[in-house]
Amino acid sequence: MKISFILPENDDKPIGGFKIVYQYANEMTKRGHEVYISFLNTLYPEKKSRVRQWLGLKKRSLKYRLQQKEDPSSKITWFDIDERIKIKFHVIDGRQLPNADVIIATAAQTSFFVDKLSSRKGRKFYFIQNYETWAYSEDILQKSFKLPLRKIVIAKWLLKKIEKVTSDTIQIVPNFIDGIYMKETDNNRKNVISILNHDLPEKNTLFGIEVIKKVKERVPDLTVKMFGVAKRPPEGIPDYIEYYSRPSKQDLFKEIYAKSKVYILPSLLEGWGLTGTEAMASGAALVASDIPGVKEYAVNNRNSLLAKPNDLSEFTEKVLDLMLNESKRKAIVEIAKSDVKKYSLTESTTLFLSYLE
Repeated sequence: MKISFILPENDDKPIGGFKIVYQYANEMTKRGHEVYISFLNTLYPEKKSRVRQWLGLKKRSLKYRLQQKEDPSSKITWFDIDERIKIKFHVIDGRQLPNADVIIATAAQTSFFVDKLSSRKGRKFYFIQNYETWAYSEDILQKSFKLPLRKIVIAKWLLKKIEKVTSDTIQIVPNFIDGIYMKETDNNRKNVISILNHDLPEKNTLFGIEVIKKVKERVPDLTVKMFGVAKRPPEGIPDYIEYYSRPSKQDLFKEIYAKSKVYILPSLLEGWGLTGTEAMASGAALVASDIPGVKEYAVNNRNSLLAKPNDLSEFTEKVLDLMLNESKRKAIVEIAKSDVKKYSLTESTTLFLSYLE
């Protein structure tokens, strides 16, 4: 089968939704399918004419040449993509795309683009990974859900959200965990907390830092491992926070998750929350916001502790509960490691392909 994925503009930065698509593309290629990945030239293609998009591309290319730098939107360095996958950057219209059996929009901005394409580009699908209110109004999102595209979502909460605006059949293919995070680890850990640094307000990093400060008052020997895309940590963070910029998945596992007692996920909105499942699989106890995306896999007082979003007192107490109660932490960790084993790339790819076919 010839499968064509359409992604928003590339900036060569680790993004969870892109990572999922790349992993599917690799696995589908491994199974003998012909896979294409194409990136739109602009983040919001419906707002600009093709001429303006083309001029914007030329202006950006000239800027990088003058700086003697390579345009980051024309390369992918943070993920190993199978060399058999055909990649196209800076797509402006359908003439730059291959004819295929299926074509898959992967975000709201790509859904409108795919909807307008010729049927020769493939049967049209919309792979919905989040409720993208950070980029679009609810009205525009709902319009995207009403498009005549076959819909695949990653979570039950997204299915329920979309069912409110369309009678279309919606399929669920759950996210999965990279096998590296499933390795055995030592459960006797020092007082270490880990957390993601992200500039999106919905990720709520600054609130997470406030929780950490409160925990430090009760756990004086606490150290923190923060990681993210940015080269520098947020301004003014305490000196007991170690910062890892763009860690490899090996370092993310060995140096961060596998050494943490607790992983904090303070987000206000998640389609799924990949780092939560990665941390759980690696033996770090999860304390997360009680929000729909996270609850696809996190069950309060079973495999994790969930707290009311932005409730500093409750969040802090739940982190302390696991930091200071070894038997409880270890019990939750063992159940978590068992629970998340079901989220495999192999099974999710098989399910995804069954819907495409």
